[in-house]
Amino acid sequence: MKLQKIVSLNPGNNYEIVGEITVSSNDEINAKVAMARKAQPTWATLAIKKRIELLENLYNAFVQRKHDIASLAAQEMGMPISVSKAIDIEAGLQYMRGYLDYAEQWLAPEILFENDTEIHYLYFEPRGVMGISIPWNFPFCNFVWGVIQNLVVGNVVVFKHSEECPLTGKLLEDIVACVALPNGVFNEIYGDGSGAGEYLMNNAIDGIYFTGSTNVGKHLYQVAAKKFIPAMLELGGSAPGIVFDDADLATAVESIYFNRFVNSGQTCDGLKRLIVHRNHVETVIKQLKELLATKKIGNPEDPATDIGPLVAERQLLFIEEQVADARSKGASVVTGAKRSDGLLGAYYEPTILTDITFDMRVWKEEVFGPVLPIVTFEHEDEAIALANDTAYGLGAYVYTKNKERALRVGMLIQAGNISVNATNYIIPQDPFGGYKNSGLGREHGKQGLRELCSSKVIALKK
Repeated sequence: MKLQKIVSLNPGNNYEIVGEITVSSNDEINAKVAMARKAQPTWATLAIKKRIELLENLYNAFVQRKHDIASLAAQEMGMPISVSKAIDIEAGLQYMRGYLDYAEQWLAPEILFENDTEIHYLYFEPRGVMGISIPWNFPFCNFVWGVIQNLVVGNVVVFKHSEECPLTGKLLEDIVACVALPNGVFNEIYGDGSGAGEYLMNNAIDGIYFTGSTNVGKHLYQVAAKKFIPAMLELGGSAPGIVFDDADLATAVESIYFNRFVNSGQTCDGLKRLIVHRNHVETVIKQLKELLATKKIGNPEDPATDIGPLVAERQLLFIEEQVADARSKGASVVTGAKRSDGLLGAYYEPTILTDITFDMRVWKEEVFGPVLPIVTFEHEDEAIALANDTAYGLGAYVYTKNKERALRVGMLIQAGNISVNATNYIIPQDPFGGYKNSGLGREHGKQGLRELCSSKVIALKK
């Protein structure tokens, strides 16, 4: 029987072949799940201090290999190596450092009730074997979010990386293998979502951890329901950004650029719809266009590159369809809306669109690419209504000098994470997750780690 292969292509260099990986068979997946099941009781009962000690060794191994990870990610999914190092790798290490530093505190037993005769404790116990599937857009940070959180709380994992970056997944597996984790605690499989991923999630696991599209997330929620197991789902987003009339425009424009165009706009909670007070819209558009003109688009392996390609040709074609739909319905192009001249691969010019109507796909759908539709508003309630005019609710961005307004608007926006004046909520202490079609559950921080556990109350007499 011929083994199936995943071929990894370089979207930044005319889709040249980077390498290939053998797809995991059903028998191999069964074996990995069985290994995890065998390892689970010992790992779960290991003192958290000991788990952290072992994972510290893995943290140090990642630090030593971070250039290798960034370089391979640049080849496989097109993230500029400078962005990979500064954002994907450093954020991943920051999160891992946070889990290791705070997990013991966040998972410590709590006293819920106490009087003269009784005391009631709350404990947090590992759920068991977790099936994990993550996307390609931040290949290291997503790995840390999915795998390390689960390992530190005492779960064991069977893990699948995206088929868009299988070699990066293999490199991460090799790094883990160099660290003396108990056999079966971490297990990796290879394949696409509809094959290996689907087979894994229907296997004998105790929980699902998935980051990816809303459609797949809804399907996996049904899988979890049939198995009666929990599902942690971080799904799509179409985050609004609101620029009020009192905003610091220099701060706002820099933040808008970062949250829309870095990583070629391929960020789940990226700023995907810009809502600007009519008094500032011309200035914001002018400054944003000028800022984009200073950025270098090109080879992701070049340290000078600011914006690389999209992950694959299929993503390029999908973005072109969304922009074509907008133009056919009357959208005006400020800049971009075309493939990058002279570059071979999945390159698309950073794009700003105005004259947006709410039936356009760039407004209604998640746009996972460097395209920014801009609309205007006059009154605060109008801005809030526009911000909430989406099926998603992962992130939002508010720009105003008025703290009371920021808090008031933030409470009314239907999203799980609100940034005010470029304040970064992507830190290990903050729980992360969405409203509406952006997912279920929260990860990170005290709340996130506890959601990966089962809660147990023990009430006893003194």
